[in-house]
Amino acid sequence: MPSAARFLLMKSQQLPSFPPSESVLIDTDVVVVIAALLCAVVSVAGLALVARCACLRRSPVLPSNKGLEKEALRALPTISYGAGCGGPVECPICLAEFEEGDELRVLPQCGHGFHVGCVDAWLHSHSSCPSCRRVLVVAAPLSC
Repeated sequence: MPSAARFLLMKSQQLPSFPPSESVLIDTDVVVVIAALLCAVVSVAGLALVARCACLRRSPVLPSNKGLEKEALRALPTISYGAGCGGPVECPICLAEFEEGDELRVLPQCGHGFHVGCVDAWLHSHSSCPSCRRVLVVAAPLSC
């Protein structure tokens, strides 16, 4: 069996050096250009996604506060104030105390009550509660 022999180079001996071929230089240039283009494409795609998400997250347009129509105003419930009624004892609009038998309009979304004349004047020009500013959305009556 032949013995495995190792041959070491002496310090004075040098390995023959070959200049790099041009194909290797071209390949590295192509890799750098492709990497730069890939980074640019990923950056543009990321910015497009951020812009799209920003557009989707915008708050929806709030309904205009132009007031309620007469039909919608008449659809709001009214009650007759009595001494046994719980809740506030004065109208937040005119600051007059409620008296026995006063007609009050109670807003269904928030439950606040007002003199009918006071709140009707308010609701002709606004579509929100004068106390809490909750927007009143009166459902349209169902038609068969």
